[in-house]
Amino acid sequence: MKVDFHCHTTASDGALTPHALIDLACFHQVECLAITDHDTTAGYEAALDYAQANNLRLISGAEISCEWNGHTIHIVGLNFANDDNTLQQGLQRIRQARQERANEMLEKLIAKPNAHLQQLPQMVEQCVGQGVIGRGHFAQAMIKLGLVNNQPQAFERYLKRGRIGYVKAQWPSLAEVVQWIVQAGGIAVIAHPKIYKFTSSKLNRLIGDFKAAGGQAIEVVNAPRPSSDITGMAERAQRFGLLASVGSDFHTPDHHWRGLGWLAPLPEKCTPVWHAFSA
Repeated sequence: MKVDFHCHTTASDGALTPHALIDLACFHQVECLAITDHDTTAGYEAALDYAQANNLRLISGAEISCEWNGHTIHIVGLNFANDDNTLQQGLQRIRQARQERANEMLEKLIAKPNAHLQQLPQMVEQCVGQGVIGRGHFAQAMIKLGLVNNQPQAFERYLKRGRIGYVKAQWPSLAEVVQWIVQAGGIAVIAHPKIYKFTSSKLNRLIGDFKAAGGQAIEVVNAPRPSSDITGMAERAQRFGLLASVGSDFHTPDHHWRGLGWLAPLPEKCTPVWHAFSA
């Protein structure tokens, strides 16, 4: 079965509308999909009827920001009850924190005497559209305004820790987010574990704390990764008794190296996360 359990739409920071994402999934013959927009289920909700009409099984999902030992970690929630009040109130809380952070960032950036930066509020708003605001939208706006050439440059010059536009995020704890997902009947998954660039022992501590909080799965296959990374995550899934998930982290067709549904197969020793999905 061809699946993808990590992707984004215009409901957060993706380039495609929910319906366009379903069209792309069908084109690539994806049979089961989870739309996991940042801190919102709006993309899933907008696509559900359209996915059913196109005979694509759509799983409820969201990629939720949280804090662990001073680090921002992303937890993907899968196959939860989308109308769960605790989960939805928690997501709303995070979206409000994102907006407050963005307002602080804009205040700091437009205080700098630069004509292009003065145009940033309007351009950021344009880039966000109906989505959930994040630093990626600031990077997009800076590229359009000619301040930088690409996203890494935007973070390096303006947005990362120690730069003028940096404001520390205020996320809920890892344990709290995991519990939101679990009590909503869903499966909590550590998203893209290699992206955090932790040492092996630190990554193991994260996974241990995640498992202790009730977490059930880890992304073993995520976007293009060396086979050694996949093998390492598969071994950790076995060691910690976790299910294995797969996700492209698709955002835009422009990222040709990270296509929707373009994923390596799970190692045979893994237990696929979709085996735990309710009917």
